[in-house]
Amino acid sequence: MILEAAGVTKRFGAFTAVGNVSFSVREGEFFTLVGPSGSGKTTLLRMLVGMEKPTEGDLLLRGKIINAVPANRRPTCMVFQSLALFPHMSVGANVEFPMEIAGRPPDERRTRAWELLAQLHLDPNRYYDKNIAQCSGGERQRVALARALAYDPEIIFFDEPLSAIDARLRKFLQKEIKDIQRRTGKTFCYVTHSLEEAMVMSDRIAILRAGKIEQIGTPSEIYAEPKNAFVAEFMGEVNLLPVTGCVPRDNAPGAGEWTASLGKTLTLKLPSPLTVGETRKLLIRPESLRFLAEGERADNEIGVRIVNEFLLGSRTQYHVEASNGAALTVERLREDRPPETGGNLSRLGWDLADSQLLET
Repeated sequence: MILEAAGVTKRFGAFTAVGNVSFSVREGEFFTLVGPSGSGKTTLLRMLVGMEKPTEGDLLLRGKIINAVPANRRPTCMVFQSLALFPHMSVGANVEFPMEIAGRPPDERRTRAWELLAQLHLDPNRYYDKNIAQCSGGERQRVALARALAYDPEIIFFDEPLSAIDARLRKFLQKEIKDIQRRTGKTFCYVTHSLEEAMVMSDRIAILRAGKIEQIGTPSEIYAEPKNAFVAEFMGEVNLLPVTGCVPRDNAPGAGEWTASLGKTLTLKLPSPLTVGETRKLLIRPESLRFLAEGERADNEIGVRIVNEFLLGSRTQYHVEASNGAALTVERLREDRPPETGGNLSRLGWDLADSQLLET
């Protein structure tokens, strides 16, 4: 492991911003810290960079404790949310700045700057002497990344660098940053509140809430097997319904009957032996629900009324209502429309494997 946090806590007076957090980052990995505002992700990043010291616990770089090592003495660098470029300098001068501080000769600095600009699709013949104030938001983002790479750091940290960029350019730069990370083999540690950024770019994601890590895993692992309702909701649109245990199903190993807030009893997967009266959250992803044609069966079925539908490009999202008024969201491919049953009534179904019971 290139970077580790072992029981790290950060307090500001009586307030605990980060509480007893432990994780490790692998060399050459794109590791993302993601969470809502106030979850502690930026405070944790500042400790990893060296801008804050832990109140308790240790930070280790290649196995050596670095708690007291200041940011400018660590083999790391950071791309800030504001990018922190020098507006009075040219693009080339911005990229060369960390090498100049390190005392590298002018010819070496210029050669390295040209290489990095070309690598980031900024033609050096056009951009090297261009004033940074004349660059677009996307161009400035690439200049900031070129400057971060210039000193050849072991780890590059990012503090929500795409938050101020328009949606279309942000999508492009997400893939561009991931592609650069793969080509350079550098370790990237990224902070964002955007689930989309985390899913697109990350090898692994750590989800934070109230200064603690709720779950760490690959995007697919966390999406497919969230540990609790908070993670499930944070990882995308979901249907979460309260259910109460009734009786086990002897003829269906790993399943049991639960009373749901849908007005009927359902057969669901069991995370552990069923306790009668136990309350859990039922997770069903919108894409796991399907409209049933006449004669078609599913492990669980309910009657619903279609309240509204929204076109989302290649998919359509339906808002439906069960007979007892419970609301559900369904997403299907655009051409996969509900069967014609007269009016706006339909049967909705899903299979046992497509639902999960979660801790609240």
